[in-house]
Amino acid sequence: MGIFGRRRKAELPGEIRRAVPLASGDRIIAWAQDEQAGGYVVASTHRLASVGSDGALLWQRPWHEAESGTWQGDSGLLTVVWVDHRRPAQWLVREPSMLQQALRERIQASVVLSDEFRADNRRTVRVVIRQDFATGGLLEQVIPGKGVDPGDPDVAAEAARRLQRMRSEVGL
Repeated sequence: MGIFGRRRKAELPGEIRRAVPLASGDRIIAWAQDEQAGGYVVASTHRLASVGSDGALLWQRPWHEAESGTWQGDSGLLTVVWVDHRRPAQWLVREPSMLQQALRERIQASVVLSDEFRADNRRTVRVVIRQDFATGGLLEQVIPGKGVDPGDPDVAAEAARRLQRMRSEVGL
């Protein structure tokens, strides 16, 4: 217990902090321990990282590759869905922390412009211009919803039209 009876927030263990490579201008902003696997999820200003219980970096991905993040308070399941439709990352984090807020803020902050349309099968396609926080550069993304063929000529043409408009709006 700290002074006045409040629990002092635990520090991120040094071996976990050292496992996360930080480039110039990057810093750790939030973290949580996975209560199931014992590893850690670490948010920095530029990236999200997963570190194993042994202190080894499992992976690190930039924020512009994250499509969404959700935390289910009742189960404690924290899930990140990726733009490239790779298997979502999941951790068991029962306690609310700054990590959930950082996750939401960083994903939203990476979106510069976003638009969506419906394909012929009535599924949604998102077109997005996002910022890579590490370089400051802007990237274009076409994110087809489940069941949408991004190679469909009509989908590709509509995505290209919308991206062209968005490029002019941001000066690309």
